[in-house]
Amino acid sequence: MNKEKLFRYFFIGVFALLILQALHILSPFFTGIFGAIILSLIFWPIHKISVHMFGIENPNFAAAVSTAILIILIVFPLCVTGWMLYKEIHDAYPALETLANTLQSWRGGENPSDSSIVTLIQTKLHALVRLSGINLEHVVKESMNAVTNSLILVGKALPKNAFFLFANIVVMITSLFFLFRDGPALFDKLKDLTPMDDKHKDHIVHQLYITMTAVVRGVLIVAILQGLSAALGFAIIRVPSPILLGFMTTLLAIVPMVGAGIVWLLVSIYYFIAGAFMKSLFIFLWGFFIVSLVDNFLRPYLIGGGTRIPFLAMFLGLVGGIRVYGPMGIFFGPLIVALILAFIKIYREEYSGRQKKGEKPQDGAQ
Repeated sequence: MNKEKLFRYFFIGVFALLILQALHILSPFFTGIFGAIILSLIFWPIHKISVHMFGIENPNFAAAVSTAILIILIVFPLCVTGWMLYKEIHDAYPALETLANTLQSWRGGENPSDSSIVTLIQTKLHALVRLSGINLEHVVKESMNAVTNSLILVGKALPKNAFFLFANIVVMITSLFFLFRDGPALFDKLKDLTPMDDKHKDHIVHQLYITMTAVVRGVLIVAILQGLSAALGFAIIRVPSPILLGFMTTLLAIVPMVGAGIVWLLVSIYYFIAGAFMKSLFIFLWGFFIVSLVDNFLRPYLIGGGTRIPFLAMFLGLVGGIRVYGPMGIFFGPLIVALILAFIKIYREEYSGRQKKGEKPQDGAQ
């Protein structure tokens, strides 16, 4: 082995080790860094307006203004919503205990309403699902105890992780500023370091960008709008814990094939069983015509057909990403799927190109 090869292997090995160590050092702040990248891509048009207003010669001021706008639009509302959600979770236990008692009385044969139609439906359901053999009160209360214990564990771990939570917020805000200011230059340098043809690099970047925007527009924005519309409907008729129910609607709206309908449908069924027919009808109509309308009309418009990712691949990437990476898996999963499909396309182009080059001499010989 000559000196040149030895130096090459040594350099690659040390460089790989340094990259692994850097990733290990930054691992506690991946959420903040990746969140800053996502927000900078989403709100880049706003930053372009800031640059246009304050001029290219003031990049620091333009980046600071764009970062301040995002703090006002994103960070502050999230903090307020988080506090209200925590308060409603704390106050939701009595309402859920009442629900458990209602279901238990129904299981015991008591009729929570005087309607003969409801009595007939209850009788049919008793025979269909054999509710008389299920202790609904025990099931609901055990589930609530599990949730309560989980919240207690989170509360105990919160002081321990408070520093990392605060640090991630600081890292996200700081990264946002530098991404707004130096993002294009950093992107060009990273693109130059990638050992691929320009057309392949452009294809990968394009596929990642349209996948990211599709996830944000077609998944997150639609889920948030469905959660807000559901919470508004619950608040109009004074359903207990509307913010908590709206948050649950948002979470379930992210998951394909489940959707936000399961929340408002269960609430409507509960009020129907309890004899509050007007509330049940209002929630059903609101969910069917308002909450579902957001999904049916806005999602195709926001996603469009630009991703060209099969629905099954997007579904598995989304659900599997959440399972493996947690909340950030909403983005990691589809992005990994997009990368795999992009590399498959590049491989097919390169392989088919070499095949054609190998066939040309044979055609000439004939």
